[in-house]
Amino acid sequence: MSDLKELAKNPDSLGKWPFLAILVELGLYAAHNGLVAKARNLFEGLIKATPNSVPVKLGLSFTYLVANEFDKAEVGIKEVLDAHPDHAEAQALLGLSVALSGNIEDAKPILAKAMKGTGPAAELAKFLMDGQ
Repeated sequence: MSDLKELAKNPDSLGKWPFLAILVELGLYAAHNGLVAKARNLFEGLIKATPNSVPVKLGLSFTYLVANEFDKAEVGIKEVLDAHPDHAEAQALLGLSVALSGNIEDAKPILAKAMKGTGPAAELAKFLMDGQ
């Protein structure tokens, strides 16, 4: 249990906690492959154990995103951005959610901010902006 307390102090770090990283990846895989309810149950359990974990919050939000429940998806994403305003992955997911909900013009400034980062989140934001 002390591992979970340590994780709570550094909620954006999965590298030191391989068990949690594996569960997050499993949940994302399940959601991506249509097992949304199972993924959501997994992430809801992980939230209880690690309520401040950024990857877990974003994973739960992803389960809402793939089910077109954009308002619910944005709640968790905005919680992450409130605590970490420059979190590129959260910005990209928020931009994607806003765009998919039909508010493309509102998504553009969010995606533009995400594009300033590096890695997959910036690439996703660029891909979405290029497709507009």
